[in-house]
Amino acid sequence: MAAKGDLRGLVEAMGDSQPYMRFAASDILASQGKGAFPYLVEALSHENPDIRKGAARALGMIGDRKAVRPLLERLEKDIPGVCQFIVDALADIGDPQVVDDLCKTTRSHSLSLRYSAVRALGKLGDRKATPFLVEALSDVASIVRLRAVESLSHMGEPSLWAPISEMLTESSAGVRAVAARALGEMHSLRAIDCLLPMLESDIESDVLEAARALGRLGSTKAVEPLRAAREREGRDRVLEAIAAALQAIEDSNPYE
Repeated sequence: MAAKGDLRGLVEAMGDSQPYMRFAASDILASQGKGAFPYLVEALSHENPDIRKGAARALGMIGDRKAVRPLLERLEKDIPGVCQFIVDALADIGDPQVVDDLCKTTRSHSLSLRYSAVRALGKLGDRKATPFLVEALSDVASIVRLRAVESLSHMGEPSLWAPISEMLTESSAGVRAVAARALGEMHSLRAIDCLLPMLESDIESDVLEAARALGRLGSTKAVEPLRAAREREGRDRVLEAIAAALQAIEDSNPYE
């Protein structure tokens, strides 16, 4: 079936009852590149949704921008389960012309589609998506809010420390942890005052990620709060993170 002459057989294999067979067929078709391209575009309209998913996945792996238009056409009409694969494929292809369509998708009624669109926009890194990602910080689903924080941190815009820092007080511990991590990776020194209160939390992930972020930022302003947190702590992982943070700050300020 992997033979180049049996591409239609591989297309049908993407509808196999076994997931590993579906993915294997999609992988093989993607490896055929331009030879499989017309079969995959045709398969986007197949009656079997698993075949449509596999076709979108393979087109994303091939990365040919000629697939963008047929993928966008399917995005407007297919079911959410298939559209999720389409969004992922568009992100993999990386054509900036899809940003507007993905921005609209962040407001979908489907949770899986909102999540995929927010993730895709972070991968594309186009600042035009920033308002939609900030809006996604208020999504009803914590997994979308979490992904929105990550995607905003990839925008390369220092001013985004402000909306991300607001997520340090939100209800989901996972979102708080990702926000703290993002602020550290963004080297957002203005976020130090927002990170310090997390050291007093009873939630391990709060203290852990706040300490790591403060270590990355390297400001001596965090030294005394970190020492105070060390005195209160009894959890090995947190103590290790605090020790590493204090050492990182000392290394960043060798003459103080």
